Amino acid sequence: MLLFKLECKRLFAGTINKLVLVLFIVSGVFAIYQGALGYKSLRIDQYKSMVVFQKEREHVNSRETLPEAGSLAYYASAPTEWKLSPWAALFVGETPSSMVATKIRATALQSQAFNREIVNPAQQRAGGLDLGFVLVYFLPLVIGILTVTLISDEQHAGRWRLLNALPGSAFALLGKQIALRFAVIWLLVAILLVSAALILSLPFDALFWTVLGATSLYMVFWFALATLIMSFGKNSVVNSLAYLSSWVVLALLIPGAVHLYLSGQYQSDAPLEITLQQRTTLNDGWDKDKQATLDEFLTHETPWQNTAPLGEAFDWKWYYAQQHMSDLAVQSLVEAHIQNNQARQAQLQTLSVLSPALLFQLSLNELAQTSSGYQLKYQQQVADYHTVMRHFFYDFMFFDKPVTRQDVEDFPLFKAQVMETQNGLWKWLFSALLVLALCALALARIRQVKPF
Repeated sequence: MLLFKLECKRLFAGTINKLVLVLFIVSGVFAIYQGALGYKSLRIDQYKSMVVFQKEREHVNSRETLPEAGSLAYYASAPTEWKLSPWAALFVGETPSSMVATKIRATALQSQAFNREIVNPAQQRAGGLDLGFVLVYFLPLVIGILTVTLISDEQHAGRWRLLNALPGSAFALLGKQIALRFAVIWLLVAILLVSAALILSLPFDALFWTVLGATSLYMVFWFALATLIMSFGKNSVVNSLAYLSSWVVLALLIPGAVHLYLSGQYQSDAPLEITLQQRTTLNDGWDKDKQATLDEFLTHETPWQNTAPLGEAFDWKWYYAQQHMSDLAVQSLVEAHIQNNQARQAQLQTLSVLSPALLFQLSLNELAQTSSGYQLKYQQQVADYHTVMRHFFYDFMFFDKPVTRQDVEDFPLFKAQVMETQNGLWKWLFSALLVLALCALALARIRQVKPF
């Protein structure tokens, strides 16, 4: 117990050690606070979209004469929702770059999917800080500052030679020092996660313990790396530079190189090409034979083949037939774009094993269901809902059915589907084996350290 108190006193005696621990906990608290505010803002936007749509529906029903189906379909902008778990507040993933409450009309889908509001960059914050950033990038620095100079400090103080003269004392003491630092940092991480769970009402279920376990495995890797660097018996400056260089390579350079490589391999101008071609097809349709366009549409949408032919006057059913035909004109491009994104995501998952930081970050996003894969799933849900919405209005436009107030009430609403967490067991097994191998190498090397 006396030795434990002495080691605790040594750990917290240095100004740098205390400062870095305080900065770590403060940055973690701030990340949780900011993430909670961001998540609340997203949920408010989603709720407001539903409320506004309900008010619009009530306004339509309050009119003496209901609008015709085509006009109603044109102005009915129905909200959708990326069903985010509270974990998205801690690991934001792709949510800041996505429209988590996209509004959809019965007109052409692709022009809505790829059109985005132009925002003023000067009004946007430079970057976001979530708990994932703190754990992925700041946590290894904390481990390195507290750990990587343990042996060199003992050597500089002249105690390492004395400890080596006693059988097993040096390595036993070193093991206790590393264990103490691991316990202190792990406790801080656990406090942050528990605090976040309490603030965001997260259950202490399997997902919580998975996140804590993944973070613990990530910590073991960096502690093992610090031990391996110490085993070469260099001075504090060399050890610190070696650890910092390792952090730069593993946390910054390799992830950056992976993303750069994937950008080159899967670079695509598909969104621009899809938007231009869809718009061109839609605009050119005004100069084509309208009955021919409708007939071609009916070959794809057979339930409405019994509709009456077009007359001389403008007809909404031709208008929406032309809208859908413009979507079909770019369908192959859309499918290729989706496959390209899926291939890029699969390649990213495979290459992430080259960097523990990238692998850990992607894993956190997967657990929080905020990764690119879940973004694609949400977009597919929006596309499916758009089909349901179109078909709802087609019944009125193609069969000349009048819209009643009950029909307005029965308008289909978007129902967010629960997305299952993807299985990445092979990555966890690979990570565990890699960490175990690194630990074994570090332990084998540390016994070879000689006193000055």
